[in-house]
Amino acid sequence: MSNKWKVLIGILLAAFFLGGETVAKFMGVNTYSIGFIAASVSFLGAILLGARRS
Repeated sequence: MSNKWKVLIGILLAAFFLGGETVAKFMGVNTYSIGFIAASVSFLGAILLGARRS
């Protein structure tokens, strides 16, 4: 799998985690911000994978 696909998957995962956290907050579920943390880690990982040379 090329780096472009890995970056795309990482960014999509970050969006999924961020959306899940937002929905949980609107529903009043106590999530301890784990979705924001997971989204940040996923996005940072995607950036680092994209910046790495092949």
